[in-house]
Amino acid sequence: MNSPIRWAGSKRQMLGALLPMGKNLSGRYVEPFAGSASLFFALEPQEAILGDLNGELTGALRQLRDNSAAVLREMAKLGTDSDSYYALRDQDPSQLTGAHAAARFFVLNKLCFNGLYRTNRAGKFNVPYGRHKTITVDTNLLKSAATLLRRAKIVHGDFEETLESTCPGDFVFLDPPYVTRSKPSFSEYLPDSFATKDLDRLEKSLIRLSKRGIGFAITYIDCEESRQLLERWKPKKWTIRRNIAGFSAHRRTCTELLATNLVKA
Repeated sequence: MNSPIRWAGSKRQMLGALLPMGKNLSGRYVEPFAGSASLFFALEPQEAILGDLNGELTGALRQLRDNSAAVLREMAKLGTDSDSYYALRDQDPSQLTGAHAAARFFVLNKLCFNGLYRTNRAGKFNVPYGRHKTITVDTNLLKSAATLLRRAKIVHGDFEETLESTCPGDFVFLDPPYVTRSKPSFSEYLPDSFATKDLDRLEKSLIRLSKRGIGFAITYIDCEESRQLLERWKPKKWTIRRNIAGFSAHRRTCTELLATNLVKA
């Protein structure tokens, strides 16, 4: 199934390569940088752990999993025009009920510019309204997503916290925000977001997974840092079309690396 979440840097274009890696799971599917969790929704695993540092995202996923009827009721009350969007964006999610906060997240995600999630230094979501020819909320998709999420433990925290729960037989997919020393991540901005200082921790985590016999796959933009990070696993290059600017005239291709410790991948 498709993910109900729009997310810059989604792995939908690479699903053809990623799906075979997780098809014959003997353990759980684990994703410590969940984002849209497009591979999770495509695989439909029997058991999973989804983690992310973004508390609004993990909170919305938990509410959709545990309280989907209330979330959908709250979403039905919200407008989709520009004025309604900015009024909703100005709300403080910490002051809302769980279902209302989740509805706010899903509606803002549907309406915002290019599926970006970005905050200012105060941690307030500040992405502008997108340009939309038509706006529809797929309630059937959200209901199906809620059913699948009941198979998942959802963790709000650093990627290492999610990886602490892994064991042999699990399959881990990592798609961290792409940062380099010369250019920050374009896709996600949080006060404590993944940064170049975390690359060493990420490399050590991958080595630990391999030593423990836990299979993983990881994607990262092709850059000096990622080539050094992933060289021991002989990464493959993939050409991806990205709509970073939000308009077809500014679409461009970029090269991403896909590495895995799975022998037959």
